[in-house]
Amino acid sequence: MKNQKKAIVLGLTASMLMPVCFNGGTAEAAAADMDVAAMQAEINDLTARLTDLENSLAAAKEKQETAKSEKKAKKEAPTLKWSGSTKSGYMYDETKTGKIKAEAKILATTVVDKTYDVGLGLKFKSTSSEPNDGKYSSEKNKVKLEQAYVGRSFGPVYVKAGAQSVSLGEGLWLSKSSVNQFTANYKMTPRDTLYAGYGRDSQDYLVNDTNKDYNPPARTRLLKFAQYQHDFSKDAYAGLYFGTQQPERYFGIYGSTPIVGKLGIRAEYIRNTNKDKPFQVENKKGTAIGYGYDYTGASKNTSGYVIGLNYGKAKKKGTFGIAAEYLNVDQNLFMDDGYTDWDDYITADGFKGFGLIMDYATSDHTKLSLLRYWAHTNPDSANVDKDGNSLEKSPHYSTYLKFTTKF
Repeated sequence: MKNQKKAIVLGLTASMLMPVCFNGGTAEAAAADMDVAAMQAEINDLTARLTDLENSLAAAKEKQETAKSEKKAKKEAPTLKWSGSTKSGYMYDETKTGKIKAEAKILATTVVDKTYDVGLGLKFKSTSSEPNDGKYSSEKNKVKLEQAYVGRSFGPVYVKAGAQSVSLGEGLWLSKSSVNQFTANYKMTPRDTLYAGYGRDSQDYLVNDTNKDYNPPARTRLLKFAQYQHDFSKDAYAGLYFGTQQPERYFGIYGSTPIVGKLGIRAEYIRNTNKDKPFQVENKKGTAIGYGYDYTGASKNTSGYVIGLNYGKAKKKGTFGIAAEYLNVDQNLFMDDGYTDWDDYITADGFKGFGLIMDYATSDHTKLSLLRYWAHTNPDSANVDKDGNSLEKSPHYSTYLKFTTKF
């Protein structure tokens, strides 16, 4: 720019001096001097304008580079993605006790350095129970670490470490968040997936106002599993898994497929090959201090299965879904019922009966559901408590009306 400016000035000066060289008179010389002065002033003005233009151009370039840098930094900075859900409902069961339940989940995920994805989530839960048999009402409030993990992909393999959600099959054995695991998901082919995990079966409660004398903190056990699944189509799949939840050893098979139109079927079968069922360990005050069962002694494999028919899905506003289920679960199939997807119903006492679930989408993100189960416990007379008494069969039914939102 400076060389261009110099060339312009020299050119204008030469053009103004040329007439002076060919005029000999004094008047002509004076007039030429006036022209030279005027031209010099014009040259000076032009030079100043060129300098201003040069400065403006430099400032514009600097501003443009700054904007690009800010845009790049903003694009590369980690961005949090928020999601969550709420659930409110009323449940009435065979104890003739009503419970008002409220629950909220807040989840956040982000990608760090274009490499690692990180998730953090909290779950808030409150349950108020009505008086039972003329006794007092009660309330439980809990805050759980829903997830706190870091994950990364290595080609077709995605690994994750930390508190996370774990789900196998249709959820008869495992379908739970807040499980401390190292997991790997290997996409072998577009239709074949291998999923494996190793860790503890803990569920992290940050705040738990339950009385510790009668409900002490949960004991954790070693949890290992591996699952293979093949997808026949978008809605049809089958798989098998095996794993241990110390000291239990599980093997399961599952699958789901459409039948006709909106009608479909899903099922899962699970077998526990551990025959040595330990008794619940208690201290002198009768407080549980270890894991185990209240009734034991049958010394045989336990098993369970679920078969469900479903019609439609409540996804978009105005749509609905209906599902009918049959469950048959042996006593002592699960030591802790907190890990099954049917944790509101299945316990160590077993479960045998039917369920009916009706869903209606009141909007694209909200759903009203009615769940009704007719069942009874499923005890084995060979299992007895420490006094030699076996568990009697008893009704186990419930009605649950709930409203859920997702955002």
